[in-house]
Parts: sequence; structure tokens; C-alpha cells
Amino acid sequence: MKTTTLLNIAIAGATLAFSAGCCNWCKAPADSKADPPKLLDGKPLPTTYYSPDGMTLGTDGYVYVAINQSAGNWKYPAKIARISPDDKIEDFHTLQLHAKTKKTSPLGITFASDGNLYVSDNQTFVTSEPGLSGIIRVVIKDGKPVRDELVAVGFNAANGITQRGNYLYVAETTLGTKDKYTSGVYRIALSELKANAPLRLTGIGDPHIILTFETKSPTQKVGANGVDFDSKGNLYVNNFGDNEVRKYTFKKDGSIASSQVFARPKGAISLDGLHIDSEDNLWIADFVGNAIVKINAKTGKSQIVSQNAVPADGANGELDTPSECIRRGNKVYVSNIDLNNGPHKTDAFQTISVITLTDNTPPAAAKK
Repeated sequence: MKTTTLLNIAIAGATLAFSAGCCNWCKAPADSKADPPKLLDGKPLPTTYYSPDGMTLGTDGYVYVAINQSAGNWKYPAKIARISPDDKIEDFHTLQLHAKTKKTSPLGITFASDGNLYVSDNQTFVTSEPGLSGIIRVVIKDGKPVRDELVAVGFNAANGITQRGNYLYVAETTLGTKDKYTSGVYRIALSELKANAPLRLTGIGDPHIILTFETKSPTQKVGANGVDFDSKGNLYVNNFGDNEVRKYTFKKDGSIASSQVFARPKGAISLDGLHIDSEDNLWIADFVGNAIVKINAKTGKSQIVSQNAVPADGANGELDTPSECIRRGNKVYVSNIDLNNGPHKTDAFQTISVITLTDNTPPAAAKK
């Protein structure tokens, strides 16, 4: 199958920090305890669902999931599914096709303050031509999707997406530089997004870019990925290739006040999707390491909550190339994107893993 150029580059030279013969499930000895991951609803995903990725929690209590379809070579159209409170998965919306490539490649998704769902369409999974990625708005009325609107274009690799106030924050995994691999985050006001006149972004120098950083890894040339805010309004951005979480604080005018490398979690290899729960815990998918990482935003303490050997097919609920995870109550839901990269091999099982937390502390809802 054809997969993203970015990940082919990243994984090809990556050295795994564990062997295929390691424990089938590694429970962290730190402050969170968890059962081994299990299959959502006890079974693989429907046969029309390939490569689940981005997740977000709706105000209705459902977990919404981007079904990318790349592992199935887009045999089926990309869509948004959702997981009910009793862990049943169901169709929610089929996404419009990209006008040029005729394939849509959804990664990050988020609900914004206007009640609509915003989707990152990352075309690097489809083509090597730059600048074809964009943002799709799924207009929601009375809890139901009514239409798609292409509202922003010009991204190279639109990836993680989150919202705060009346703004979207979108990770641009590559800004197109070669000598220094640079990525960053765009901040876009919802008021700028027009269905009949998509906002055109222009890369380095565009005033919507609020931060950039370089990925220094010689082997994993993948930059900004997961993005989310803690309860105090601090922004966290995953640098996939350098295996680090960066933290940004803001001035009153919305400009960056400070930036720092917040964490380099021990035992992790790459940091993909990110969500922060209502207790300010960062939940991160380690794509290469086949693991789920938890970081406490207040202390910076990190742990590997769950990990499986590579390669894995996920048939029994094992992690299988996880790309995003989100907490709902005492469960962490994991999208196994199942890409054919490096040690990871695409297989017949397309799955979402569910990790049940067994702490004695009261369960918290994921941050909406």
C-alpha cells in the first residue's frame, strides 16, 4: 500500500528501544494502573473501516473518530465514526473527496466553539505534491452533520488540531524546509473561515503561524503532531521525531510568552497524537514504540501506561501502531492506524484498543 512520505522517512531509520520478544503488555509502576488493552466492543472494526486516527470528545459523550482509510488504499471513502457511551461504534459522516486527488485523508479532528466539527485533511498520505492539505468543516445542526465545507487550504501536512476560544490551532507537520526540518502551529480565527472562499495559508512567513521549531533527529523527519491545551491555557505540542513535548504560554494579546521542552518521556520513541484530560494529564500515542504515554502537566512526571511488542496485529486488542488516544471516564481509547511502515505491518485486523484504568481515584471525563 501507499503510505505517507513523512512516515516512511521517519520509520525507515528508527531504532526500536525494545525487542519483539519483550513483554506483551507493560504496565507502568507509576501513579496510573491499567488493565491490558482490549478490543473495542470485543471485536475488530467493521470491514469498511481502515486506519482510525484522530479523536475528539463531543458534548454528547460520544468519542468521535476519523477513519482515514489509508491502510485499505482508500477502497472506502474516508469518514467520521463515533463511539457511544456503551462502546458501540457507528457511522456519523462520510467526508467529501479532495477536488484534485479524489481522496480525503483525515487525521486530527476537533469540535470548536461554533459547534461544528473541524477535520485536518493530510494529503501527504496521498501525494508528494506540497500544499494540497486543508481543513474541512463539518457543519452540525441539532447534533447531525448536514454538509462539508472546505475552509482552509495551503497546508503541506495538516495534522493535530485543537481549539480554544474562537480559534483553531493546527499542527503543520512540515513547513517544507530541507536543511533544517521545520514545522509549526497555525492559529486561525473561526471568523476567517468562509465556505465559499477558503482561507489560503502560505507557509513560513504567514501571520497565522504562531510558533515554529526544528526537528533534529537524523532518522525521524516528522515534526509538529499532537496539540492540546491544559486547563490554564498552556499549549502543548508533540515533536514526533525528537520525542519531546513542547510547552507554550501566552501573553494577553495572544502572542507567545514562553516556550520550553516540557518532557522527553523515558521509554518512548515517538510522540504522535495528544489529548489532555480534565485532570491535566497528557495522553500520547507512541507510534513507533507501540505504546501509550501519560504525562502529568502539573509535575511533568511521565509513564508508559501500556505497551505491546512489534510487530502486532491487534487481534486480541493489543496496540497496533497507535496514532492517537483519548480518555473518557476510566477508559483510554486508542486509534490503531495500522500503517505499513518500518517494523509495523498492515494486517487484516483494523482495531481500536480500550485500556481500562484501575486507579482507586474517581474517573474523570476527558477534556471537551
